[in-house]
Amino acid sequence: MNDFLLRIKSSLKRGDRGASAVEYALIVGLIAAILGGVIFALGQRVDWMFDRACDNVVASKDVTQCDDTRPQ
Repeated sequence: MNDFLLRIKSSLKRGDRGASAVEYALIVGLIAAILGGVIFALGQRVDWMFDRACDNVVASKDVTQCDDTRPQ
C-alpha cells in the first residue's frame, strides 16, 4: 500500500512540470510584450530627437539639409 501511495505522489509531481513550463512561457511572453512596447515608445522619441538635432545643425551651420539615410 505504501508503494502505491509513493507512485501516485511521484506521478502527481511529474504533472507539475508541464504547468511550470506554461507559467514560465506566460511570463516570458509578458516580458516580451512589455519590452516591445518600451522599444516602440522609445524608438519614436529617439527618432524625434534625431530630427530635432538635425534641424539644429541646419540652423546653426552652412548646411541646407540633413541626409535621410534611413531605410524606407
